[in-house]
Amino acid sequence: MPKGGIRNVNVFSDFLCARFYQIPSVHVVTKEEILLGKTHMAVGVAASLAVTQPTSIPEMILAVGGGALGAVISDIDVETSNSRREVDHITLISLTVVMAVLVSDYFLQAEIVNRVIQSSGLVRIVTGILLFIGICTFGKKQPHRSFMHSFLALACLCVALGLVWEKIVIYFAVGFLSHLAADIFNKKKVRLMYPLKGGVSLGLFRAHGFANQAFFIVGSFLAFMQMIFVIANVLNTS
Repeated sequence: MPKGGIRNVNVFSDFLCARFYQIPSVHVVTKEEILLGKTHMAVGVAASLAVTQPTSIPEMILAVGGGALGAVISDIDVETSNSRREVDHITLISLTVVMAVLVSDYFLQAEIVNRVIQSSGLVRIVTGILLFIGICTFGKKQPHRSFMHSFLALACLCVALGLVWEKIVIYFAVGFLSHLAADIFNKKKVRLMYPLKGGVSLGLFRAHGFANQAFFIVGSFLAFMQMIFVIANVLNTS
């Protein structure tokens, strides 16, 4: 067996691999270490709406879509053994957010897509999307709560989205920062200053259980009330 023995083994399969195949065990990201995607999304949308204060339906769609995408994208880095399902959820949520924005844009006639094309042009849009995908692909292969949970990742992703359309950046950034803020309360450190070593953790609670439910309920309520407020204002002024 390699020097150092079996460390950070949290599931029986890791023990078997280390014992019979003579390979070092790796730290497995358990569900206790990550807030659920729906919780991050609820908090991110609520934060995006609160910070940007949209006054129209198109702005509300951008706040909800951008905030949701920013809030869930960080956890694409949890692809380790038993967390593969969580990555699939994050990917599905991200695609759902994009589709929801497109559908809302069509039925509500917000003309967001047309404004993006006219403002940025096809070359910039394609470049930004490819850059965004490339950054996420790199981040997906990094340890959990390292690159994809850092200010460096935020800066890189904002540059990529800025190529697509500058107006979406603020909504995405707020959602992304809400994810980092929520994770800091957890017991596992967040490497905000990646690639520097060390991280930040207040160690107040574990991700699942009461904390997860509280964040989800409060975030969902605040997001819902803010959307109702925006819609009511639009209807009153029309």
